[in-house]
Amino acid sequence: MYVCPSCKKSFKKVLVNNSLKCNNPSCNQFDNYFKIEDGIPNLIPFGEEGCIFRKNESRKLNFGSSLRRLNKFSKYMRNITSLIFKGKNSISEKNINYLIKNLKVNSRLLVIGGGNVGYGMRKLYKECKKNEIEYHSIDVYFSENITAIADANFLPFQDNIFDIVIVQAVLEHVIDPNKVVQEIFRVMKNDAIVYSETPFLQSVHEGAYDFTRFTHSGHRWLFRDFIELKSGFHQGAFSSLLFIASYTAAGLFRSKFLGILIRLIFGRFAKLLDFLCDDKWNIDIACGCYFIGKKNIKNLLTKDNAWIVNYYKGSQK
Repeated sequence: MYVCPSCKKSFKKVLVNNSLKCNNPSCNQFDNYFKIEDGIPNLIPFGEEGCIFRKNESRKLNFGSSLRRLNKFSKYMRNITSLIFKGKNSISEKNINYLIKNLKVNSRLLVIGGGNVGYGMRKLYKECKKNEIEYHSIDVYFSENITAIADANFLPFQDNIFDIVIVQAVLEHVIDPNKVVQEIFRVMKNDAIVYSETPFLQSVHEGAYDFTRFTHSGHRWLFRDFIELKSGFHQGAFSSLLFIASYTAAGLFRSKFLGILIRLIFGRFAKLLDFLCDDKWNIDIACGCYFIGKKNIKNLLTKDNAWIVNYYKGSQK
């Protein structure tokens, strides 16, 4: 299952220090040992060109933002508070239900950035466990939800093995989104399904590990090698307004708590107004967009690139 994240060749298990080692002498990672701690392999190719993470013994298995909530209780309370005040994201839940319907007995699932459980994902995990479906979850920090620590730019998996890949609120945090999507394409079986969510009009989050934003058309271009099954916004115009206004107020009064409080108070109201706003306008000023696509090597969009101009679904036609 696991391969070297750099050269994609097979690993050799090293029993002495409980680690994995690349078997390829010409690989940059040949002399490196990928340690396994508490059953979780750390497969980040430190030192590889394009890898922005560095070993940090003081933080052990957390190679992302230092603000990551590693405490189970604090994450639980944050999720409960968000559910009470903001409510569910019905669009994301519908999309996850679509994926659940496409799960088969022998399906193999990959969740990229699965350290935190995203909207609707608890139901998906429950279905996987219920039907004994194999799933893998990676992130750059340890949590009870992951099966490996890995950099999405260097997926440590064999070619053509996954039936469904989910990358929810991750692509804004990677240094090379195009490479990550190429890696996703590589590890997917033909006719496999990918589900992606990305932000558009949101302020910076995760501090130094936040790099990119995508319009609806930009998100589609990112997945240009896939056949689109469905796409749109999962948070609309008023969610964008709330996101930006709350952070602006927080900056004005130098209080992060104020921003959080504003989002909690007005979260449900913003979702209601999103629903009342026309979809074309929501596309143009979306807080976040989603894409569901299928890999099919016979239908790669490699012809005239002008198709992306005609693809536009917003209000400015």
